[in-house]
Amino acid sequence: MTDTRQTEWSVVLTPSPLQRVGAFALAAMAEVEHPEQLTPAAFTFVVERMTNDLVATRKVIKAADPGGFWLGASYMLWPNSKINPTNRGKQSHQQREDAIREWRAAPGPEDRLDAPCAYCGREAYTWFGKVDIPLGASVAHRNTTARGHQGTPLCYPCVACLWAFPYGSTLSGGRAVLIHSWDDDFLAETTGQAVDRTERAASLAMPKGVKPGPYARELAVLHAVRAYGRRITAPVELMVLSNSNKEQSLATQELGQPVAEWLRSTRRSGDAQAGYKALVATQGTKQVPGEAFLAKRAFARPSQVLDFAVGHLLTQISATVRLPSEIHLLSPLIVSYCREVLTMDDKDVERIKALAQRVAGLLSKDDRPGPFRDFIRANSKGGNLHGWFRTKSVDWLLYPRPEGATPTLLPVQDYRLLFEDDRSWSWRRLLVFAVIEALGTAGWEPKGSKEEMQEVEEAAQAAGADNEEEATR
Repeated sequence: MTDTRQTEWSVVLTPSPLQRVGAFALAAMAEVEHPEQLTPAAFTFVVERMTNDLVATRKVIKAADPGGFWLGASYMLWPNSKINPTNRGKQSHQQREDAIREWRAAPGPEDRLDAPCAYCGREAYTWFGKVDIPLGASVAHRNTTARGHQGTPLCYPCVACLWAFPYGSTLSGGRAVLIHSWDDDFLAETTGQAVDRTERAASLAMPKGVKPGPYARELAVLHAVRAYGRRITAPVELMVLSNSNKEQSLATQELGQPVAEWLRSTRRSGDAQAGYKALVATQGTKQVPGEAFLAKRAFARPSQVLDFAVGHLLTQISATVRLPSEIHLLSPLIVSYCREVLTMDDKDVERIKALAQRVAGLLSKDDRPGPFRDFIRANSKGGNLHGWFRTKSVDWLLYPRPEGATPTLLPVQDYRLLFEDDRSWSWRRLLVFAVIEALGTAGWEPKGSKEEMQEVEEAAQAAGADNEEEATR
């Protein structure tokens, strides 16, 4: 290899998530921390190792047989390639090996193109299409390229990254599932773990008939985020793709940086972990475990995490005729979630907590469940919370107030949060949570029969009806 080739056989990161995952997969297989640390010799060694993985399938009859992992994966990743031609059954073992090695061979000087690599901008060596570029166009589709082009120009390191990205993915169910982030340190760690899992899976046949649990892919991202030991500085993407001839597809979801970092932070201390377990218990349904639904909501609708936590507490109160003990475990996490994920301003959160103290002061004057029920019902999406405050503001003026309490039950700033803010519903949910916490701190317990508490349950169901509808979509 010439000095020029030594320089060109280096990996650089590009704006393509697939290329980036592949680059870090190459680094993991070479046992270096970052793709920029890959020497040309290490790069060549890893590419040869990947080629040998494909060559090892030359004696395999069916993809489901032992050693057929990469043959099975190839139909989804590299359709019509040299590893799975239509006449494969008629080829000898040596013919299969020769074809694979020809496909994955390093280009020579004669392959150099007068065109830049479509990914990194360096000088390209040859043309590529769907066989090597996931979701790319076939080289036969000349109308998708410029005149004289026979596909997409790529340099050898960039196409090698595309060959490597499956190692940094989970391959099952006819899909490649990968985690990407612009946080290079996080990407390096998660991709390295994926490479280990893929190489273990490759020692067996392609798994079949294993039905994943609900939102298993989102849950895997949640586990990866919570297992990470440093601050996450960028969003985390979940990508699910197939490059097969039967169905080309790409679906992406993004876990925002604030919620990713917040989830990671729930492992900082024993108290946070205990609070996390309590939060998970509030998120489940009969069909979906709590942590799986937490993962899905963290991706799709982060505000629902607060909604379902409050709804669960209300259900517990109506079922047991007492305030749930886990409220104090949940409180630090709920408050931090509102601040860090829902980006609620600290001073506004404190306003809602102070308002909750005043509301709890009114409700705790009566140990019957009725006043509490009326507050919950007023706080449902079909309720009249404005009317409830108008009535209770009179009680606040007439009855003795705690020393130092404001003469106004609902100041203008609090009113705007509950009724005029873009996130009014979230502020109302936080208010309900804070009221329950304040009642618990004051030692208030509803005195009523199960029948009387049935009305509280009905109010709780009304407050959470919209959430349940969203959960089933």
